[in-house]
Amino acid sequence: MTAFAAGQIMCGSEGRVYVRIWGELHYVCPEELGLLFFVGERVSLLKKGPAPQQVPQVSGTVYLSPSGRAVIIAIGNQRYMLPRDKFLAVALGEDVSCIFFEAPGNEPEVEIISPRKGGAAS
Repeated sequence: MTAFAAGQIMCGSEGRVYVRIWGELHYVCPEELGLLFFVGERVSLLKKGPAPQQVPQVSGTVYLSPSGRAVIIAIGNQRYMLPRDKFLAVALGEDVSCIFFEAPGNEPEVEIISPRKGGAAS
């Protein structure tokens, strides 16, 4: 996990919510935003192919946290998190953009718990 912003979400054309992660541009379709916020389903995070005529590919998923207070963006093993209210503000056009960060993983960071490094387990 890094202390730097991993990406940004932006409102875009045709009601899409664009998600820029480490320079790669992804998006969520406006039809799926209702499923995400009102039904609580996982929705697809899409990415355009290199050619303009290519069919978009699913690159990850977007879903609400168990508490419903955060939006989690998952691509492979990597997770990113931002407040649900910030995501909604961008999706509804109230804010232009918002940054987000990597979510902490389930694996403990060795530097924190290693007795040799003077961590919490020492």
